[in-house]
Amino acid sequence: MKLKKIYICSKCGAKYPKWQGQCVECGEWNTLVEDVEEQETKKAVRKSIIELSSKKYKLKEIKDESLDKIKTDIEEFDRVISGGIVKGQTILIGGVPGIGKSTLIMEVAAGLSNKGLDVLYISGEESPHQIAQRAKRLNIDSDRIILASITDISEIINQVNELKPDSLIVDSIQTIYHPQFPSSTASPVQIRECAMELIKIAKTKQIPVFILGQVTKEGDLAGPKLLEHMVDTVLYFENDRYGIYRILRTFKNRFGAIDEIGIFEMRQEGLISSKTYNQNILSDDNLAGKTYSATYEGTRPIIMSVEALVNRSFYPYPKRIFSSIDSNYAQILLASIEKNTPLKFDTYDVYLNLNSGFKTKDRGIDLAVCSAVISSIKEIPLTNKTAFIGEVGMLGQIYPATLIQKRISELERAGFNKIVLSANTNEKINSTAQIIKLKNISELYNFIASRH
Repeated sequence: MKLKKIYICSKCGAKYPKWQGQCVECGEWNTLVEDVEEQETKKAVRKSIIELSSKKYKLKEIKDESLDKIKTDIEEFDRVISGGIVKGQTILIGGVPGIGKSTLIMEVAAGLSNKGLDVLYISGEESPHQIAQRAKRLNIDSDRIILASITDISEIINQVNELKPDSLIVDSIQTIYHPQFPSSTASPVQIRECAMELIKIAKTKQIPVFILGQVTKEGDLAGPKLLEHMVDTVLYFENDRYGIYRILRTFKNRFGAIDEIGIFEMRQEGLISSKTYNQNILSDDNLAGKTYSATYEGTRPIIMSVEALVNRSFYPYPKRIFSSIDSNYAQILLASIEKNTPLKFDTYDVYLNLNSGFKTKDRGIDLAVCSAVISSIKEIPLTNKTAFIGEVGMLGQIYPATLIQKRISELERAGFNKIVLSANTNEKINSTAQIIKLKNISELYNFIASRH
């Protein structure tokens, strides 16, 4: 074997013989990291620790088998993985340090052990005593959970072959190394090759494998982007670790829907599935610049509040600061308001925040955003029992949002008695709340101004 120095893109895994500023494969800048690889010769050919192969089948010969999903009895976790875990599934869970990945995976291990499954918990970051202390804090005591501190992937494979567990947990992929590759731990090559061996374990043993991973300061999983393509399911903790709520979102799932979210509360006893999230978003105060809407994430509506602060600017260039909302489209909404109403923002700072704990791409909250901005600049409080649902086009037209009935039903359960929609809503609506329909931003402006 000959060693050769190469440079690997940490985003897409592309290889280059020398360093360059931009990866030509994915277009990212400053993502190339130095590594080494072995060149195989005729005398020495590397083989994988686990060989993955199967018989050949004709498509018509393969019987249609229903997937038997294993529930963890953690309501929000089962929701994001579409009802349960499938045998042979590889699940990647990412998040910033301290957000609760290890806490959640210990609770998942407890849920599986309660189903009579043996779980092998491998940690490259903590000793078995440290893991046991966390389990004690979470009131978890099971003889079906086996703890080990291992960083060599070949030793992990030996333990799986010896113990024959029903599930495997690896915390985290950045601490595991492959002895047949000379590159340093957590390098793109090491992460890719170790992940491949873990995937082969899942497929050959038909056991679910959970892989935990750290994320970079940009919010991406540390390591090659290829890792996300290799596994079956990718889950991310989307928000930071300082709030009480933890949002777990599905970004990829070969066995179910994506864009599903699970909402947890971080308490002393661990991560608890939240049942009061919508109620805690609500406020008893009627404030100028605060409105409500219902976004749709995955398979359920979630109430969120929109907060806008429009204040006179003392800077040559007024500030535009947006949190948890796409900044480019927020600028378009401001331009649409200026075009269709007497309001001008050239001398005002505009601050927007979605008080939800997670980012959303749902355009159904556009009307609530525009209402909050108009309410703030006009200093007109809106009642906290009024909600706004609708998409706003670039030219100021208001369009109906998707799944409008389910959004309205959720708002009614929370006590809202007045809901503003698009006049183009053709869906039949069953609601006891007062329904107000508007055609465009100009009518929205007049509606809010009449509240004064």
